[in-house]
Amino acid sequence: MANALYPKLALTNLGKNKSTYFPYMLTSIVCIMTYYIMQSIAMNEGLMEVPGAAIAMTIFFLGTGIIAVFCIALMFYTNSFLIKRRKKELGLYCVLGMEKRHVALVLFFETLFTAIACLALGLLFGVLFSKLLFMALLYLLDFATPLAFSVSVPSLVTTVVLFACIYGATLLYNMVHIRLANPVELLHGGQKGEKEPKTSWLLTFVGLAALAGGYFIAVYFKSPLNALLLFFVAVFLVILGTFCLFTAGSIALLKALRRRRNFYYRPNNFIAVSGMMYRMKQNAAGLAAICILSTMVLVTISTTVSLYMGRNDMVTSMYPREICSNSTAAENAPAVQDAFAQSTRALGLEIKNPIAGRSRSLNVISVDGSYEDAPASVSSGEVVAVSLVPLLDYNSTFGTNFQLASGEALAYPTGNFVLSDTVTLGGQAVHIAQRLDESPYIGSGNYTAITGLILVVPDEEATSLYRAMGGTQEQFAYSAAFDVDATPEQIAALQEDLWTRLNGICGIYARSELYTEWNAMYGSFLFLGIFLGCLFLMATVLIIYYKQISEGYEDHDRFRIMQQVGMSRKEVKRAINKQILLVFFLPLLMAALHMVFAFEIICNMLLVFGMVNRLLFFGCTAVTFLIFAAAYVVVYRITARTYYRLVEA
Repeated sequence: MANALYPKLALTNLGKNKSTYFPYMLTSIVCIMTYYIMQSIAMNEGLMEVPGAAIAMTIFFLGTGIIAVFCIALMFYTNSFLIKRRKKELGLYCVLGMEKRHVALVLFFETLFTAIACLALGLLFGVLFSKLLFMALLYLLDFATPLAFSVSVPSLVTTVVLFACIYGATLLYNMVHIRLANPVELLHGGQKGEKEPKTSWLLTFVGLAALAGGYFIAVYFKSPLNALLLFFVAVFLVILGTFCLFTAGSIALLKALRRRRNFYYRPNNFIAVSGMMYRMKQNAAGLAAICILSTMVLVTISTTVSLYMGRNDMVTSMYPREICSNSTAAENAPAVQDAFAQSTRALGLEIKNPIAGRSRSLNVISVDGSYEDAPASVSSGEVVAVSLVPLLDYNSTFGTNFQLASGEALAYPTGNFVLSDTVTLGGQAVHIAQRLDESPYIGSGNYTAITGLILVVPDEEATSLYRAMGGTQEQFAYSAAFDVDATPEQIAALQEDLWTRLNGICGIYARSELYTEWNAMYGSFLFLGIFLGCLFLMATVLIIYYKQISEGYEDHDRFRIMQQVGMSRKEVKRAINKQILLVFFLPLLMAALHMVFAFEIICNMLLVFGMVNRLLFFGCTAVTFLIFAAAYVVVYRITARTYYRLVEA
């Protein structure tokens, strides 16, 4: 009979604490479902049939690791809230005569029942939704052929093992927590408030310095490769600065408001400021976490959406025609043109929009204002790619009739290159006669994301400037490209035939092949980005909810006393509303500020992936922020009503 008591008591406790256990269980179910879906997709053998599958599979395996770490952190956070709310109840068991080992048994059965229910529902929903989401992924990858789909037993086992370990670790944490506390501490643990913290000017200074450092890195470093390397440094500094400023800076602000007598000694302001001051350390950490998670939602979704939406423009900028070729020697031009004509004729295809031209390219660095050949020891982030196109080739290819004097050039800057009126190449000054709107370089791999400069110069100066910068290649490079109306199968056959005829003297690239690869890569990025964005959003909502619940319980007695000394319910509600509004939207505003400063470094990072359309990224970021802000307001209204009910109960 005694053994049957603990399971029954555990079930009774779960029912009585449903207001706090329900969000925890819902979070667990969503985490289990999300992890299983990502794991099952990553382990789906049918996905290997998708072109570009190697990239997609790598992204999904990385995604499962990220989701696992995030689920562990999120479930430990929610468990810590639960054990704090349960301290009074567990302490009462000890006072009534139960030993701590009996309390541990109750916690064991509660965790067991919760784990079984959450794993069953999470895996059930995971299996049901994985098929739908798998088809959505194939749509994003632009792969129309249906693939075999089945329930992944290895994914089920992996998910059960992972979350069983998480539940076991939280149970161990709870047992140790109960073991080390005495019954009196447990009885009053849920009501234990924070002492009024002292203003830490050192922590405030550290927060300001860290935030300023993160913002400086985000704004100052323009090189795409440097931006990619320094992004995580900037992220760390911004996170550190955010937590320090919310913890120390908010206290300083509240104390400054308290010193303003005209503001502080009014009923509503007095209650709002003093109530926040009472437990500011706890609030500050929660608000900082909400701010960071909100920023993560905005960054994750806006970047992946913009990459996916801009993928076609990126491919087009790199490959100007359907079939492109690059050769390191211009003497191969007749052979390339003959192979183009013979291959298309053999396959019954017609060449359209042909373009061809010579160029000289070199990676250089700036030495005393002059661009010189870059030694191997120089960091790639400092290198500028300079390409020189003869004027004759440019006019012939694009049907123009430009005339240039000696020392003049037409210019097309790429990446973050800052173009001035005069550029010095190898000690020779070149005046920029006109800035071009389109790239004059026609070769495949026209990677406009790289910081560089493409110049159209008089024919004889294409060689002299190249030599002056330190170039050593004897011949011009030669590029040729054309469009063709053909099926994917015909394009693949054409590419293979050209490769055979040219016998490796130049590279042959098909734009549609790159489309397929980039669909796989950026479709996978978008799928993972939406997954992670939803997880971050769920964590944000959960922290907000628990913050409101926790404060509602703590404020109940205090506001009841206020009503007893003469405040009306209307005045109490007004005071509550001001207190919530004073801090609730601060994380959202801070997240918006983070995004403003992060815009430049994210744009530079996207350049590494080939994303040059800043306007598209700005639009995706703005729309993402508006949708997130709307969801934030809805969450605020729902949780605020819960808070009011607890305070006024």
